[in-house]
Amino acid sequence: MSLPDRDDATVAHVRRKSEPPSEPGAPSEPTKSDSRPIEPVDDITTLVDEMRKPAAERLEDQGLVASGGMGAVHVVVDRAIGRRMAMKTMHAMLRDDDRMLRLFLREARTTGLLDHPNIVPVYDVGERDGALYFTMKLVSGRTLRDAIREHPAGVQEMNLLFNLLDVIVKMCDALAFAHSRGVVHCDIKPANVMLGEFGEVYLMDWGIARVRGTQPERASYVPPPMPDDAPPSNNTGDAVLGTASYMSPEQAEGNRVLLDARSDVFSVGAVLYDILCGRPPYRGESYDETLALARAANWVPPTALVGEGKVPPELERIVAKAMSRHRSDRYGDAGALKADLLRFMRGGAEFPQTTFPKGTVIMREGEAGNAAYIIASGQCVVRKKLNGVDQILKTLGPGEVFGEMAILTESARTATVVATEETTALVVTRTVMQHELDTMKPWMARLLHTIAERFGDLYATKRVTLSGGPTAPRLANQVLMHLAAWGTRGTDGALRTSWSKLAREIEAQMGAAPHTIHMVAAQYPGITLDLERDEIVLSDEATFRARVARDIK
Repeated sequence: MSLPDRDDATVAHVRRKSEPPSEPGAPSEPTKSDSRPIEPVDDITTLVDEMRKPAAERLEDQGLVASGGMGAVHVVVDRAIGRRMAMKTMHAMLRDDDRMLRLFLREARTTGLLDHPNIVPVYDVGERDGALYFTMKLVSGRTLRDAIREHPAGVQEMNLLFNLLDVIVKMCDALAFAHSRGVVHCDIKPANVMLGEFGEVYLMDWGIARVRGTQPERASYVPPPMPDDAPPSNNTGDAVLGTASYMSPEQAEGNRVLLDARSDVFSVGAVLYDILCGRPPYRGESYDETLALARAANWVPPTALVGEGKVPPELERIVAKAMSRHRSDRYGDAGALKADLLRFMRGGAEFPQTTFPKGTVIMREGEAGNAAYIIASGQCVVRKKLNGVDQILKTLGPGEVFGEMAILTESARTATVVATEETTALVVTRTVMQHELDTMKPWMARLLHTIAERFGDLYATKRVTLSGGPTAPRLANQVLMHLAAWGTRGTDGALRTSWSKLAREIEAQMGAAPHTIHMVAAQYPGITLDLERDEIVLSDEATFRARVARDIK
């Protein structure tokens, strides 16, 4: 069974002998592992004698570290091999209760079946001084619950958030393995996740796990409620096993037959919710009220709880999918949930998509903008008015981005983009962009902001220059004439000349700045500028000349 959060016995949380037990409901203090060097064994005879003893007689009790509703956990040392372990025993008053005995043995056997790096291994099971026990790895550290409660308003600092997302990923690994063996945990919560001192993550307390095909339709034992739940209910009807603050609707109904991998997925989503909000998704005034909220999947969205802009939208989407009311709407398994989390953590999260019919003006020059677009399919053209003439600057296809300047600099749109065929684009809002920048180091985010502002100034300069100077076709024609007169034709038929010389000449003749000259020339086919070589190249003179002649008319 599951034990109270304050002293979850299966967690085997190590406490120094001199420390008093934790107060009810208070998080346990972080603990240190025993770093004493292993003593060499000189007396071989004594060692061999210890090895010949039954396993139970080799255990040296070093004291109680935790106690819960079902049993207690002691630190013991196996004198034969010198290993310190956690030993869990049943309370004396429960030893004659067949139901409790079954739960105890099932926990030992179920955990023993699950040989996975993120599940604490069970070493042995036996009887000692008339009491059943099983031994397992002694885990030093603190619970995920302790880590979360240090941030009552939710974890918002991105480095810490990503560290805790790593914990969730490892939980998913443990669950995917357990589910592959037909085991559903049924009591996933922060108090049942141990964080070791050296990066270890363990999903603990498999005491009420459902092994497929072995449980009756209704549970027959009502465990004491957890501190994250409300006070106990007086209802002694059909039992609900688990922690109501984190459980799925089907688990809150008490029907064990319905529990499967998606029930555990729901609870993992609830743990992620706790990380983001600093509290579990269900918290009623009483145990019955909390259970009713769980049955209805009645939880407040994280953003509504902690405020706009404090929860990454993609994580909110992941929480909503994992905690869907209906099982069919959730992730199909822990692996799918893990994959979505990794996409978010690696910057490949899926953004909302919008499909624009042919002819749609996706954004208009001069309007305020709050989103950038990444073309997934289709084609668009970028249009801009130059001296009153609507000109096509560029054609965009799949994978290309537009609208990014407005969301980086909060400036007006510098051009109009029109869908020339049905186009589907990913929408990146300013809020999403800001969250991405927040994950970077401050100097990198500032650098990107500054670069964006510089480009914004450059666009402004271009607009002023073009509005008071020669038209784009006239500038392009001047570039063509200069290349034809002073350029060198290579064996490939391309015309080449010095860029700096061409720019000085045209600036002197027409008053256009070099960046304006290049911007205009680049609108026409066949022009390439190589600043390193100080060279401008026209590779397709005929097409360039025809386009200029058309535009001048």
